[in-house]
Amino acid sequence: MRLSIAQIETKLNQKFFNLEKITRYVREARRQQSDLVVFPELCLTGYSIGPWLAEAAESLDGPCMCYMKALCREEGIHVLYSFPEREQERYFVTTALINDRGEVLGIYRKTHLFDEERVFFSSGSELPVFETRFGTIGIMSCFDLEFPEVARILRLKGASMILIPTSNMQPYKEYQLIYTQCRAMENEIPVALCNRIGFEGEIAFIGESTFVDGYGKTHAFLCDKEEIVTFPVLLFRGTDPKIRRILNGEAGLFEQLLHQTKRSSNQTAGGLM
Repeated sequence: MRLSIAQIETKLNQKFFNLEKITRYVREARRQQSDLVVFPELCLTGYSIGPWLAEAAESLDGPCMCYMKALCREEGIHVLYSFPEREQERYFVTTALINDRGEVLGIYRKTHLFDEERVFFSSGSELPVFETRFGTIGIMSCFDLEFPEVARILRLKGASMILIPTSNMQPYKEYQLIYTQCRAMENEIPVALCNRIGFEGEIAFIGESTFVDGYGKTHAFLCDKEEIVTFPVLLFRGTDPKIRRILNGEAGLFEQLLHQTKRSSNQTAGGLM
């Protein structure tokens, strides 16, 4: 397959401006003969959208989703794009994978919310994988990258590649590439990360989107400007039997981790009462 990473700058709470830019980059990706293009986290609205969620968030059948489905069908391309989703009285940081026929293959709701995101959004509770004609794809979103358990679960569910839309900012520049390489190497699968650029108030987004193969080798690394890159990708899962044995882990150790996590959570909750 041919994969595109569209590193763009978005304008806060200007959905139609952002949608027009997304459209231009989708068409440019198709001109570059891409099969799938990845956009940054919350590319539809901008990152700091919390105070405006009531009017900016959309349901899964909202007008922007309908537009994106039609665009994918028209251009014959898969798109991964992120938006604030409304479900009844709750909001999620949601990523949708749409195929080249305009069908939503599935959505992922961000499970690990960062800082003030927790004020406005609810956490997702599932880590799905999605079957495509290219292979099985897993999705993470920004802060999820810092938790190795997320990528491990996706790998164990059969993912042959992980796509990560992000809104990563200063001072976390060094974290991004290191964690991307780690998630790829420890699971022996390629990882594509699409970050954004620009500013929102005092927040400076760092860009530096990247693609790392299952051996940890970086094949694409963008700087801090708006651009799109397209390259061939071979979806595979590693076959090193020694690494695979490590990946299988020790069930008892992970049970201890789960026990300690629950214990810590209970102690924290008790301290707040």
